[in-house]
Amino acid sequence: MRRTALASADYAEMLTQPSVPMSSAAAREIVTILKAEAGIRIDPSNTQFISYRLDRRVTALGMDDYDQYLLHLQSPEGPAEIKRLVESLATHTTSFFREKAHYDWLETVGLPKLIENGAGRAHPLVVWSAACSSGLELWSAGIVLDRYSHKVHGGLRWGLVGTDISAAILRKARLGIYSSSELSGLSFDLRSDYLLRSKPGARISPKQRVYRIAPALRNRAHFSTANLLGKLEGQVPLADVVFLRNVLIYFNAEDRIRAIRNVMQCMRPGGFLLLGHSDNLRSLPEGLTPAGTAIFRKD
Repeated sequence: MRRTALASADYAEMLTQPSVPMSSAAAREIVTILKAEAGIRIDPSNTQFISYRLDRRVTALGMDDYDQYLLHLQSPEGPAEIKRLVESLATHTTSFFREKAHYDWLETVGLPKLIENGAGRAHPLVVWSAACSSGLELWSAGIVLDRYSHKVHGGLRWGLVGTDISAAILRKARLGIYSSSELSGLSFDLRSDYLLRSKPGARISPKQRVYRIAPALRNRAHFSTANLLGKLEGQVPLADVVFLRNVLIYFNAEDRIRAIRNVMQCMRPGGFLLLGHSDNLRSLPEGLTPAGTAIFRKD
């Protein structure tokens, strides 16, 4: 069963908004399409969540129920609409420096090892957030890289890559604009160094102000859509560090291995793969060696 994360306000809205009629058969078909397209699993009995995410789209199309929507998915407009479906049902939960132990390890262990092997000098050191959501994971890694680079004589050559299956969430990541409520995990010192703050106005309260990632990070980042279960090789530059955290829990065992193998094809030998602490994997593809808690080195 796929876990879903909703803010309290969203949950209240989910309980009160009118629902478009959805049969059990329609719910099963929708989650089957989602699984086939993106590998994401949702319990078909969780019709309340499916309705919350899709009802507005179905209503906007002028449809009275989900049987009509399923017919639309089989029409010539179906492929484009299936992408919308995936974007609507994908859950994006992230924060600055989530699972902070990984960033501490990157600064104290990972980066020194990579630099010793030529990363940042012989070739640009690339950090890839493979399911980057709104970008907070990638910007957190960028802060670590930028601060570390300033400690190294002559600096480092480095870049950031963010991919996600959702084009809509990537637009937010690319813009790098966040509300004050999204800054949890980012210290005031780091906010001062890496965020641009909107100007105060007579009608804007402190809670309504927005912040943008500074150009020092944005200018080094590249974002693109990518399906972890599809071909990734050639879509992203070879990465030295890959964050693939808290997304594999939505896949079945076979698709987890498939996604990891696809990611490994885009990693440099000696690079590190960071998985989520909740990504319980009973087995891993050959070519990965444990290097820490939920951290693996590509042989």
